[in-house]
Amino acid sequence: MHRTRILAILLFAAGTLSAAPALTGAVPAAPPPAAAPGAAAAGSGAGGGGSQAADARLTEAGNLAAAGKFKEAIAKLEALRREPGCPPRAVALLGALYLKVNRPKEALEVLRPLAAPADAQPAVLYNAGLAALALHDAAAEGYLVRAVRQQPASPATRELGLLRTRQGRVVEAYSMLRPWSLRNPKDGEALLTAAALALQLERPAEAEQLIAGMPQDDPAIVLLRGKILVQKGDGKGAVAVLTPLFAHHPQGMELELRRTLAEAYLAAGQPKPAVDLLKDRVAGHPSLALDLALAQHRGGDVLGALVTLRPFADKLPADAKGLGDPRTPTAVAIEYGRLLVDAGRSQEAVAVLEKATHILPQSLEAWQSLSQAYGAAGRRAESQAAAAKAEALEKSILVPPGAQKPPPPGS
Repeated sequence: MHRTRILAILLFAAGTLSAAPALTGAVPAAPPPAAAPGAAAAGSGAGGGGSQAADARLTEAGNLAAAGKFKEAIAKLEALRREPGCPPRAVALLGALYLKVNRPKEALEVLRPLAAPADAQPAVLYNAGLAALALHDAAAEGYLVRAVRQQPASPATRELGLLRTRQGRVVEAYSMLRPWSLRNPKDGEALLTAAALALQLERPAEAEQLIAGMPQDDPAIVLLRGKILVQKGDGKGAVAVLTPLFAHHPQGMELELRRTLAEAYLAAGQPKPAVDLLKDRVAGHPSLALDLALAQHRGGDVLGALVTLRPFADKLPADAKGLGDPRTPTAVAIEYGRLLVDAGRSQEAVAVLEKATHILPQSLEAWQSLSQAYGAAGRRAESQAAAAKAEALEKSILVPPGAQKPPPPGS
């Protein structure tokens, strides 16, 4: 896979790029269009109606396509399509071949009517989805969803997973791309996207498994290995991996490399080099600003950290409505609230940390920090209530799923 594509996926996973520009623009290393239903058995009349003569011509076109003579096959199918009684599978094969020769507009024109019925073939739906994706047609999602329902292990699952990634639907995308990638270990784009999603979901061991067969000396894979080590808490190991790359790295990687190396230094208990890496480079990037503020805070520069985070704290939403991923805004609110407490501004901290609990109510850190802020502000009863909420969340995290006893009958 092209290095630019790899970098784009990693930058999106890190939140440095938005979903749309990060995962569009390059031609994906996608599986080929699906064969038309019944095409292989055209000569025997399988897969739909049509005269023996039409079936014979369809078989001939299929043989030409199998031999790589797409132009000739398309010409025969176009002629057949203009005649009455053309078998639907001939039209389906024509759509697949249009995709093969990069003619998505014509492909969608012939496939759209075949994909309309509720019982449309999954191969037809998949090819219609590919054509619609190439044309940025909103119908792509519906075609792929229907194809996946019929054949969950088909290439349509891959394409829908990549689409969900672009939409920021991380959990859903990962649930599709990880199984697909493990079954198709040569699909570099799907593997790397799944690994990036695994890191977004804080599953470094699974990310490591996904990239195990990829070139370990590729700069983008080295960066990903550094991210995995950071999430595992091995800051020193991450610094050792990333420092040589920082000295010699491809164009376009520097900002994300700086961020990851700074996180490695933080994990290694070295805030000063983390500050040096990120200072004056965080404009417009809340995740980078958060890392810089954390480094400044740990280095004792509370005022500097407040200045770093304030532009982002001032824009915090009241709740999670409209947010694709609430974790970064929540983390900004938590750190800014802690800084305000350390600066003796407890009442301001309470307002910010209450926002954190509204943005991500399941955040243990948010409730713990809010409890501390209430306490610092002299609001003892509210501090105890927030602490109780944090304790309940912690217990729910520690109890494995299904461990609770079922309620007694009739309760």
